[in-house]
Parts: sequence; C-alpha cells; structure tokens
Amino acid sequence: MLRVGVVGCGTIAYWAHLPILAQMGGVELVAGSDPDPRARAAASRRVHRPMFERAEELFARRDIDAVVIAAPSHLHYQLALEALAARKHLYLEKPLADSLEDGQRILAAASDARVVTMIGFNRRVHPVVEQARALIKAGRLGKIYAIQSVASEPYNYTPTQMPEWRKHRARGGGVMLELASHHIDLMRWLLDDEVATVEARIDSIVFDADLAWMRASMRRGVEVSSLFSFRTGLADWVEIFGEGGSLTIDRSRPWAEFRIKRRMGYGTRRYRMMPRIANLHWRLMRLARPSFDPSRRRALELFVNLVNGTAHDAPTLIDGLRSLAVVLAAEQSARVGQPVSLDGDGACASS
Repeated sequence: MLRVGVVGCGTIAYWAHLPILAQMGGVELVAGSDPDPRARAAASRRVHRPMFERAEELFARRDIDAVVIAAPSHLHYQLALEALAARKHLYLEKPLADSLEDGQRILAAASDARVVTMIGFNRRVHPVVEQARALIKAGRLGKIYAIQSVASEPYNYTPTQMPEWRKHRARGGGVMLELASHHIDLMRWLLDDEVATVEARIDSIVFDADLAWMRASMRRGVEVSSLFSFRTGLADWVEIFGEGGSLTIDRSRPWAEFRIKRRMGYGTRRYRMMPRIANLHWRLMRLARPSFDPSRRRALELFVNLVNGTAHDAPTLIDGLRSLAVVLAAEQSARVGQPVSLDGDGACASS
C-alpha cells in the first residue's frame, strides 16, 4: 500500500488528484496541505482526510511515502526540493520550474535522494494519444513533415475570480507554462525528437501572456505551428501530416482520426481502426460524465506502478526540463523578435 500526501488542494487537486487517490487500489491517501483555509476545508469535505496549512508538516510525516505536488507553478521548485530532502517519492505537476537553473537543481536533488520521480505530463497516457503514437510507431503516416496544434482554455473569470497566480507570468501563469508545456512534450514524445529552433509572439490582453503563437522546427525537420490561448474558444488538438495521411488527436474525442487517400476519386476517407479497450472505456464513461478525462487517473496509476517497480516509460523530470527549455526559448524569441536555437540535447536555450 503506497501512502500518499497531496500538496496543493486547489481546483485541479479537488476535482482530480484527491478523489482519484482516495479511491485508487493499492494507495492510501493520508493527508493534504494548502495555505488557503478555504481550499483545506473544501478538500477535507471532499475526501475526509487531515489537511495541514504548511507543506513541511506533511513532508515530516513518517506515514507518507510519496507526495503529489499540485501547487501553483511558482512554488514547484521549493516544494520539490523539500519533498526530495524528506526522501519522498515525487509526482510533480508541470511545469518543472519557472527557470532552467531551478529545474536543474531539482534534477540534482532527485539524483541525490534516489527516490522515484515523475512529471505530470498526463496527456501522454490519454487513450487518444496512445492510439496515435502506436500508429506513428507502426509507420502508418510514413515520413512526417508538419504538425499543427491548438490548446485553448478560455478563462471567463473577472479579475477577482481568477486565481491571482494565474494572472502573472512571474508566479507561473501564462499560456506558455500552462498549456504550451503539454503540447511541446507531446511533440517531442510522438516524434521521438527534440526542438531545434523556436520563435513566438506572446500577447497580454487581459492577464500576462494569455495568447501566444509559436513556430518550432524539430531536429529532423518537422515544422510545428501552434496557438495557445486563454482568450479563444475551448480546443485541444494536434494534427500531424505525413506521406501516408493526416492524423488528428483531439482530447474531446474518444479516438484519433486517421485520414488517407480515397481508393477511388479525389479526396480523403477515414481509415477504420480496430477499437482499443481504453478508448471504448473512455467513451462509455463519457455517457455518464461528459467532461470525464481519463488521463489524470492513468497518470497517477502509472506513478504508483513506477514506485512499485511494475512500470516504465513514464515522463521524467528530464522531460520536464526539456519542455521548460522550449517554453523559455519561445519567451525569449517573443522578447527579441527573432528565432531562438536550442542546444544539442534540447535542455538549454541560446540566442
């Protein structure tokens, strides 16, 4: 039985991490922590577990083996270091940190602690993404030339309703850290490749960095064009273009759509794929819960299995560092108005 604590009991933890861990087999949810008394009270009502004001109280408990850090982004660095110093297995929500130096210090601390770590790139274990990656790995798309993607989560909050940290890039807000980091990781993972150059334009319409356009070139030549937004309508999709057809991954659909040339006449048709069990399960779950997203549960299950030594190929802290490097390079590009190159291993930006 893996004994787990949750640090940060805000919206995501309330709706995902806390109830998932409370119900998951092989896991005992021991406690949570949050400096906000309202968040602690809501979390306590949700899962009926002890809630602490300070994360240090949770880290000091001997009856906790692992921690999930779901606090605001600007707190990830300090909380991760404290968790690793306490020798707790660590599931850290993205982004890894908000600077490369802090990210590298987290990696060094994790190496010293010799515990199991994982970054929360839950999109990787979404059934639609897994289905798409299997098609790519099987060579069905042939040579891939381009990717287009959109990640848009409109915040219709008034200034007093939106969480304060999300309004400011210095506190970990903005679409690049919140949304782009997921898509950058997907591009790296789906293509087994690293970003070579990146350029971006970032606007602050209502809050810091709430709209961004990004273009990236992968090392093996694939060109990527993306929109990340808190201002436009809800969307989260990636479209991949190869010699064999086009593949669309839409997080709101139960399976990927692979379009190929028609057998007769001009145009394309949908390639019929055998349904996967994970996709069918998700489709059935959505009949009762239309907003159900299976990826957070599957990511936490992967972490538990990783700690137990029964899983591999999970997103690592190094993956978090490389995604962060691209985000920071894109932000640098937006400031200087020209493309920015990344070094050979994709872990450090340079102009």
